[in-house]
Amino acid sequence: MAQEPNKKRPPRIPFTPEEVSDFVKLKKYKERAKIEKFKRTKIYKVLNAFNVISIIIYTEIIFAFLGSCNFSGHYVQSSVGYFGEEIKGGKRTNSAALLKMVNGKEYDVSIHDTCTLPANFSRVFVGKDWLLQKEVKVRFEMGDKDRFIKRSFPLLFISILWGFVTFAIFGYNLNQIRYSLCVISFINAFSLVCFLLL
Repeated sequence: MAQEPNKKRPPRIPFTPEEVSDFVKLKKYKERAKIEKFKRTKIYKVLNAFNVISIIIYTEIIFAFLGSCNFSGHYVQSSVGYFGEEIKGGKRTNSAALLKMVNGKEYDVSIHDTCTLPANFSRVFVGKDWLLQKEVKVRFEMGDKDRFIKRSFPLLFISILWGFVTFAIFGYNLNQIRYSLCVISFINAFSLVCFLLL
């Protein structure tokens, strides 16, 4: 009777430490060469420039909320206040107000304070950010406090969220990898299109 041939695989010979370090060096060299090749492409330069512009827009919108913005005067046709549950100094607080302007625009303003709403045909100042000209806050003529327009809150939320994510991607040099650069560029482009539609 014929013996069956031995089907066992020969034992694997482990790499020496020098071979392992050479293999790791070669792998790192190939990755570095791939990154350097990608950094010379036009798509890398264009998408990184676009992401920097997106960060500038996000930062500008955040500063428009927190600091100064471009105010212009409008006249109130009518104002309707909505009271909240909280009481300050013996007065119920206004939670929000709906302001209808003479030019036909309406602003749903978040107040959360005890204040006198503007009288009919009195002047209020509506603040826009400098770059996109999106209306973000309202200042009453006799008040010193800025009140935020409710429909502008998504601008602030998206600016903070995607500004932070974009900074993190740039901080960890993930913008040098084609896939992550394309993804963050698409998200930033989508966000800016949404800003223009709001």
